[in-house]
Order: sequence, then C-alpha cells, then structure tokens
Amino acid sequence: MKKETARQKKIAELMHLFLYTNRLHRSRMEDKIASLGIHGSQHHTLAIIAANKSLCQRDIAQQLDISSAAVAVTLTKLENAGLITKTQSFDDARMNHVTITDKGSALLKASRRLLDELDEDFFNGITDEEIEAMSATLKKVSENAAPKKAD
Repeated sequence: MKKETARQKKIAELMHLFLYTNRLHRSRMEDKIASLGIHGSQHHTLAIIAANKSLCQRDIAQQLDISSAAVAVTLTKLENAGLITKTQSFDDARMNHVTITDKGSALLKASRRLLDELDEDFFNGITDEEIEAMSATLKKVSENAAPKKAD
C-alpha cells in the first residue's frame, strides 16, 4: 500500500472538517427553520415559489430535482398552513399555479433573519480578509469538483 503523503493527509483532514462543518450548519439551520413551524424542505420550496412569483408543480419539482408527487405533499402542507395558494390554470385544468401568500412571505423574511444570524455565528471572530481567502479557496475547489465540459 502506498504511503500517504503529508499533503494527502492535510487534504483528508480538511475535507473531514469541511464535511463536519457542513453537517453542523445544516443541523443548526434545520433547527432554526423548525422554530418557525416548518421543515427545511418546505422552506426551500417556499423560497423557490417566492423567487419565481408563480410556478406550476412540475416546475417546482424540476427546480428541486425531486418527483412531482413529493412536491405535491409539500405543497399541501404549505397550503394548509396558509403559506401558499394554488389556483387552477385557465389554459389547462390539470395544472395549478402556486403563489406565496403574505403569511408565507413574512415567514421567509423571519427565516432569512434567523439564517443570517446563524451564518454570523459561524463566522464569529473571523476577519473579512479570512472570509475573502476562504471564499476564493472554496471557489477553486468548487471549480475543480465541477463536472468537466466535453469540448
């Protein structure tokens, strides 16, 4: 078996730390969102609807990369909570247009505040220069990780 180099060991440790931090962030984010009475996937769906003003279920499923059936369950929960409305399309009776309500918009605004606070907590004590350096490094890692386009 090939001996691990110092660089490989540092990269492995860094990846472990990165993935661990990502799990911590996701867990804390879920807790913050849950304090508002919704699940993270519901929040994400609501954010997509708000960003697009009015979407049909199929479009939401495509943006989330999940099945229309899974979206239907989430939309029903959001509608029952008064966060969205579904209206039947004039052109196609099989299609509903989904829009966010004022209550849904208020919830998104509250969640944005909570998530901004969470992000600030994660970067507490880290300078703007360190954030810039980390951002530049993660951009390079993301570019390296992205699928290569065939020419």
